[in-house]
Amino acid sequence: MEAPGGPGAPPMWGPGRKMAFGAAPGPRSKLWYTLVDGNLSEVFFPTIDRVALHELRFFASAGGAPPVDDAGDGQHRITWLAPGIPAFTVDSTHHEYRLTKEFFSDPDENAMLIAATFTPELPDVRLYMQASAHWQPGSEGNFGQVLDTHPPALLLRQQDIWMCIVGPFSRATVGYYRSSDLQIDLHDGDGYLTYTYERAGPGNVAAGAEIGIRAGSFQIGIGFAHTRADAEEVARATLQKGSGNVRHAFERAWRGLPDLPPALSKVSGDEGMLAQASLAVLRCLEDKSYAGAFVASPAAPWGESNHNGNQIYHLVWPRDLCRIATALLDAGDQAAALRAFRHLQSRQRADGAWFQNWFVDGTPHWTSTELDQVALPILLAWRLGIAGCLDHDPYPVMVRPAAQFIIREGPLTQLDRWEDLGGLSPSTLAACIAALIVAAEFAHEAGEHVAASHLRAVADYWNDRVETWCSTAGGQYVRLAGDPDQRPTVGAIAPEFLELVRYGLRRPKDERILRSLQSVDSALKVSLPLGPSWRRYVGDLYGEHDDGSPWDGSGKGRPWPVLTGERARHFFSMGLPAAELVRTLEGFAGPGSMMPEQVWDAQDIPSRGLSFGKATGSVSPLGWAHAEYLELLVTIALAGFPDLVVPARHRYTEGPPQDPA
Repeated sequence: MEAPGGPGAPPMWGPGRKMAFGAAPGPRSKLWYTLVDGNLSEVFFPTIDRVALHELRFFASAGGAPPVDDAGDGQHRITWLAPGIPAFTVDSTHHEYRLTKEFFSDPDENAMLIAATFTPELPDVRLYMQASAHWQPGSEGNFGQVLDTHPPALLLRQQDIWMCIVGPFSRATVGYYRSSDLQIDLHDGDGYLTYTYERAGPGNVAAGAEIGIRAGSFQIGIGFAHTRADAEEVARATLQKGSGNVRHAFERAWRGLPDLPPALSKVSGDEGMLAQASLAVLRCLEDKSYAGAFVASPAAPWGESNHNGNQIYHLVWPRDLCRIATALLDAGDQAAALRAFRHLQSRQRADGAWFQNWFVDGTPHWTSTELDQVALPILLAWRLGIAGCLDHDPYPVMVRPAAQFIIREGPLTQLDRWEDLGGLSPSTLAACIAALIVAAEFAHEAGEHVAASHLRAVADYWNDRVETWCSTAGGQYVRLAGDPDQRPTVGAIAPEFLELVRYGLRRPKDERILRSLQSVDSALKVSLPLGPSWRRYVGDLYGEHDDGSPWDGSGKGRPWPVLTGERARHFFSMGLPAAELVRTLEGFAGPGSMMPEQVWDAQDIPSRGLSFGKATGSVSPLGWAHAEYLELLVTIALAGFPDLVVPARHRYTEGPPQDPA
């Protein structure tokens, strides 16, 4: 029987605030999974920029009453399988039941397992499951079918992707999401699965089933493939292996990767728990088919209200990619950092620059140019060279064209690192000046001494004018200025100038730096229960509205943990203790160790899931934030500054500019 009510609810992304994120290492299993509210959220297959499964969630019903939505009504406690191994156990409790769920994928198959134990607390409580495929924006929708097997199996198709869900199901159905699906059926008054439809689609299709046990343990397998037969085969094969064997293989695969350096755990505030989680998160952000393509996040910001394919974070940004690569390098995974660099090389344009961001196959998404995203790959090449990782000279094919682009198009940038305005940016200038000095070092080593002198001359000229371009006569740095021929008189307060210290262009205790920090703290610092954080700039509109409703093109920017990390590194550079800010960052990550993009800075709004000092609905995890946390630990552990460009420091903060003989 065909399900009524098509096409169902409009397409949307899953919530941006993920409780957990994981994947099996290696290229064989091409899927990534996320958790939200104790249940399975978006699963990506076959690349990390394509959502296949929208969600899989559980419901409990005793009949005669509305069902309990485990995601929305249960209380959830999450634990990792082991530190740094991203398989998760969620204990969900409600006065009607307890449900323990383990989530992990098969490292040898495109499949994942949910191993669960159901304990009802009231008589006649039955457990149900519902899964839906992601409706790709612009497509006709998905299809669903109940397979006539014993027990029945569920089939979902999204364009060329098939998903098969197998488990101890007693009854099964398919329908249209929020129209004729299992959840709607359970709310019809009797609390039981009444209507069993065999087919649905095209549209927003969901498949549901009653779990055929009243209490005890069970397992659900989910297979992903490009044919129906293969999806069913891998789902049943993984289920046949059993949770114990698959879990062991998953753990063994993760333990085969380079360990976190012990020194980082020693300087953390949680015995290395978040550091190991951060390393795992960064590794999971890499695509399996396009090596080195690390996306920014496995989420779309405020995804539950996001109905298009434009505002997404499962894309490659050069900035985020370089931050992730340097963090992986400093955390001991040189091979991963080198893969990221090679991916950057493969995506460089003929003019020497990179697009603003792209899908993992290199297809551009946003096509504006940000000069810091042209500079950072040069700095990554420098870091890899110092570490002895490079197997070729990147100067002629990558560094030289990028440096030439910076000189040709700078010093003004089309967009700064916050991607909403352009002009003369202290943070962009800092990256570009440091990159030009590094490019000069490469040129000098290549015997191009005239080119090296020219690169240094441009860097010197820009460096000498940073304050004229980007600070007021009173000594206050501004976020952006628009005219290189006129000193700014006013401008938005922002901590962008700290990048000048990061690369060694200004001393940490430079008078103008310290004066500007006072203004930043007065205007942007927010005291939170876990410690301070900072907003990006005065006038930031990227965040929830004051009533907690999602950003919709306007809103109010909230504090960013990544800025807490940047400030902590500046504290340390001045000889001040940074341990408290380390613990602050660890608190921001929450029980699932997912570092958010933003944290809520107002009174709790439970109906929106917003709590003072905890993650907003934008995105969690954010790879950049995890990378910044790891780099902070590296800074403290080494009592050094890995991003500092030594030739730039020698040139600009330790004496007058001087070309090498």
